[in-house]
Amino acid sequence: MIARLLSLTLLPLACVPARAANLDIAASYKMKAVSYSNLNLESDKSLHNNHSFITNDARLAIAVKRIVLESRGPEEVTMDVGVTLRALGVTGSTTALQTPFRRVADNYPASNFTPFIENAYLKVIHPLGYPVETTFGRQNYRLGSGLLLDDDGAGLTGASLRGELPWWGMKLEGFAFADRNAQQAPENSLTLYGLTLDLPSEGIWQLNQLFEKDRAIQRIYGCSFDGMGPDGCMVSKAMRSFTSLRYSLNYGPIVFDGEAAIQRGAATPTSAIPAPNHITYQGNAQVVKAKWKQRLPRLGEGIARLSIARGSGDDPSTTTTDEAFFPSHGHRFNGLERSGFGEFFAATPYDAFGGNYTSTSTASGLRDGASGIMVVGGGFTPPAYRGFILDVDYYLFQAEHIRTGPRTLGMEWDLRLRYNIQDRFWIALSAALFDAGMASNPSGAKATKYGLEVFGRF
Repeated sequence: MIARLLSLTLLPLACVPARAANLDIAASYKMKAVSYSNLNLESDKSLHNNHSFITNDARLAIAVKRIVLESRGPEEVTMDVGVTLRALGVTGSTTALQTPFRRVADNYPASNFTPFIENAYLKVIHPLGYPVETTFGRQNYRLGSGLLLDDDGAGLTGASLRGELPWWGMKLEGFAFADRNAQQAPENSLTLYGLTLDLPSEGIWQLNQLFEKDRAIQRIYGCSFDGMGPDGCMVSKAMRSFTSLRYSLNYGPIVFDGEAAIQRGAATPTSAIPAPNHITYQGNAQVVKAKWKQRLPRLGEGIARLSIARGSGDDPSTTTTDEAFFPSHGHRFNGLERSGFGEFFAATPYDAFGGNYTSTSTASGLRDGASGIMVVGGGFTPPAYRGFILDVDYYLFQAEHIRTGPRTLGMEWDLRLRYNIQDRFWIALSAALFDAGMASNPSGAKATKYGLEVFGRF
């Protein structure tokens, strides 16, 4: 199967004239052995949900770049054509992709180590002589910091256009993609489109706009009108709008990245229970990350970091408004693992991984009645010793809204020891120690995640 895909990919590339282009080939492979204990945050050890397995993540990218199409004045009109194959899978467990891992795997076309096409695109640079780039086909795409939109290595099919504006060095980018909402039923339709505007200063100011047109029938937890049960209502024809302002700065020892977003929109109820004409969305979120690099005498460079994030939760007192911030394709996956604040809890401002209980139907993975997540985190990386680097991080998680009781979801310590060679090869050991808060388990619970990771690329 793989040989056939490679031959079909390389055949048209071999026909390209040698003078016209450059052939780039890149490959990478990551293997990670992971062991989770008490994923469901239970106090009783006999009820613990434990998993141990090995994940595989392989990529092969082939691209022909700078194919000269024509000359327009001083600029050449060129084209890039590329294909990226990716394969994800697990070994060592027959149940690794059950709850809660199934939610992660559903983000990708395949998760049984069968190759799928992550990218298949063509990019035209300086079409008609204008200072723009246009990309068509299946491509990787991240909007801003990824708070609103990120394909997470699955690819999005559509088109994007990026160009320079004649004022103050500004750049404008537009995009439109046809995709699906991995959190909903297999057959659904999700259209994503929007734009981003960059304004350089000491750092970069970025204004982002995303529209989601979701035609799937789905559950909304922010509706509680008369006759409606605690599980919310079903809606269709959801139209969501996300607007964010981001500022990023990389100045000497300081690295800063902050983004604030608001969510608006409406959806049509489909429940048989008498309902209003529509349910409205009114959410917001903020994420701030800062890093300080400091050179220590006779030791080397150390790094201190701080993270603060918040996503609004649903207010149960508003009967037809969903205040829970929740984009369909925000960044939260890294292959067959979650990506977020904390190696175990892997929280975003709107959902989390550890604690994805089999008994709950909430999209956020929190207990019923909890919504929205607030995170405060801090970490330190001391100077490397003989090439070995140690990362130490601490996170505190709270629910932004909860019906009754304390809001603390938990606390987590993360330890990571890694050895890196020129960013082409690394090996890392990691440990995550999580203590559940009262909002996750009133009786208290502890959970862990251990990992051994090996990565290489060329």
